Amino acid sequence: MTSRAAGERPPPLPSLNALQAFEAAARHLSFTRAARELGVTQAAVSHQVRHLEESLDTALFRRGPRGVLLTGDGQRWAAELAVVFAQLRDVNARLRQPRDASRPAVSISIVPSFAARWLVPRLGRFLLSHPEVDVRVSASERLVDFEVEPVDIGIRYGSGKYPGLVTTKLADDALIAVAAPGLAAKHARWSVAHLSAETLLYDDFPDAWGRWFEARSRAMPTRSRKSQITDSSMLVEAVVLGQGIGLARWSLAIDELDSGRLVRLFPEVSPLPTGLAYHVVVPRERLRLAPVSAFRSWIVAEAEALRLPAR
Repeated sequence: MTSRAAGERPPPLPSLNALQAFEAAARHLSFTRAARELGVTQAAVSHQVRHLEESLDTALFRRGPRGVLLTGDGQRWAAELAVVFAQLRDVNARLRQPRDASRPAVSISIVPSFAARWLVPRLGRFLLSHPEVDVRVSASERLVDFEVEPVDIGIRYGSGKYPGLVTTKLADDALIAVAAPGLAAKHARWSVAHLSAETLLYDDFPDAWGRWFEARSRAMPTRSRKSQITDSSMLVEAVVLGQGIGLARWSLAIDELDSGRLVRLFPEVSPLPTGLAYHVVVPRERLRLAPVSAFRSWIVAEAEALRLPAR
């Protein structure tokens, strides 16, 4: 990343209309379909895209007799703007929803994997104990801005440093070696050496298996096949389906272990800490709202069951 000299002003933002026209045209690879989506003429879209290209001093499309294709710069702008406009569309839809002022509500932002594997299976207990409260769960990796977004509570996975927010740790997290029962039955008692013949699955901790073997004072086996699934919830599902031995997060595998859909291969081995934990964060002023306070108290109590085993 290039650092900007002190006092240097950032470049001016391009026209929002031009960015919107380009994003739609890039998504459809068609000025005609973009114009139809935006409710304008094809000529208007073409004009806005041309204006953006002049503003950025680069070609964004290659125009040919069979249509348009993105240039290298066009692909980079399209990838970034796709995220920006998706967020704008989501915010627009949410803020335009009519609210029933007669019913108290609480809105939660949470990382998708933890929402799917841990929160949602337990959420019914909160709904039963608080039938008067409406709940909205928004699953996203993005850290919300509480000052501008209609979110009351955040469940975050990280170091716990969230300035300006009331932060309570729910649970530390760690990695454990797990397998589906059918695969686990290959050996009555698994040894580290057995893993050299297996597919080893891991998520977005790329050095996880290396650290796991290092903690056992063993080198990473060169013959093992390794496969990465960056979504931690999908990793757990892949292990449940017998696709390999997974180094899964305790927080996401706990229910599958309790149900017998997963087996912990090395129960005598301490879980490998990730160095991260789940935290519930709330703006201080929101804690004065009864539904927010109730949900925070409930989830802190539920998270007692997430405590890591000693072994």
